[in-house]
Amino acid sequence: MPLPSFKQILYALDNVKSSIDSEVADCLIALLRASYNKKQQVAFDKLADKYCDAIDGNDLQQDVVCALPHLVGFDASELIPELLGYFRNDCEFYELAHAIISLVFPKKRSAVAPDLLNDLQRTVLTEISGSDPIWRCDGDFATLLKRRGLPITQSKTRQLLNVTLKQR
Repeated sequence: MPLPSFKQILYALDNVKSSIDSEVADCLIALLRASYNKKQQVAFDKLADKYCDAIDGNDLQQDVVCALPHLVGFDASELIPELLGYFRNDCEFYELAHAIISLVFPKKRSAVAPDLLNDLQRTVLTEISGSDPIWRCDGDFATLLKRRGLPITQSKTRQLLNVTLKQR
């Protein structure tokens, strides 16, 4: 898939919270895929450099990932396995883990009940609970988890997953 134009990128990032246009989601997903695709790396890097110059040093890949949870009317369920694969290969890209959690778990005040976790949510928690760096180094991760009713430590997350397995 060809990369979006610079104009399309700016439009997508500016309209992520207000547009229900599927082109916004398609643009962001194409960019993220290109950022991990060796065949598109040179073209992506050129766009990222242009973006960095135009937007006061911002990182295109990071801005795309941070925009994903704000897509209006977007069902990310088919994209999540791919995002988890990217995170597996880049486990210190904490914003990616934040986006994955935000796409799969809605905000809630009460704790998530183990018996209400769906397969996709269990998969996400299993993958992220296996990544030590985010638990040790990301100071914002516990806050994100708490806002979604999830355990805020790696060991408590693993306990939640174990309870879920026993209930099956």
